[in-house]
Amino acid sequence: MAKAIGVIGGVGPYAGLDVVRKVFDNTIAASDQEHIDLYLTSTPRIIADRTGYLLNGGENPAEGIWQCFDKLASLGADVIIIPCNTAHAPPIYDEVAKKARKAWPQVVFLNMIDETVKEIARRFPDSSSIGLLATLGTHALALYRRCIEGERPFEVIEPDEAGRKAVHQAIYDREWGIKATATPSAKARAVVRSAANALIEQGSDAIILGCTELPLALTDGELSVPLIDPTAILARAAIAHVAAQKLRPLS
Repeated sequence: MAKAIGVIGGVGPYAGLDVVRKVFDNTIAASDQEHIDLYLTSTPRIIADRTGYLLNGGENPAEGIWQCFDKLASLGADVIIIPCNTAHAPPIYDEVAKKARKAWPQVVFLNMIDETVKEIARRFPDSSSIGLLATLGTHALALYRRCIEGERPFEVIEPDEAGRKAVHQAIYDREWGIKATATPSAKARAVVRSAANALIEQGSDAIILGCTELPLALTDGELSVPLIDPTAILARAAIAHVAAQKLRPLS
């Protein structure tokens, strides 16, 4: 029986669509029927804001994420992913993973941060300086810094406080932020590009787009260094788990 991918979307909604598109783009398929089965939930109403919870407390988004996980597993998903970097903070991700191991031990719950760090190690076998753009929550919990600097001889370069706040606003602003518009606004794109160039000036050899909204506003080839897209990495990891023979080779 063919295996299926489950996607916990809605965090944000366009990030869910983006990872689904990247699953399709990275699948070897010559017809509709040759694509991998995929289930997507998008119920943002039941999933509290991840950064808000991490910085200010309140309702843990893990409960809403778990409801989506349970639904996808019930539908038959063999591997489940959530395209939200901040949702992988231990206070959130670990709560969902604990319930998943108990209720659905046969279902793989991929970790976006772990998969991205493995890809960085593959692409940059020697020590490098890696820039990071992310939400305030991801920066505050040092999600990437702890994983990257703890295991390999990498330096993580992050924006200063003003730069972090500017990128966060470019994601969250209710008028022109990436989450608020169907297509990223020129203002949001300019803020993100400026922050990325500042990291390059500080010596970054590559930049992690550490919020799943950011690949919607900045694409590889726009800057003088490579971009590391955790959304694409997560999509490829999901394909590898369910149908490795269908994983399209990287060009």
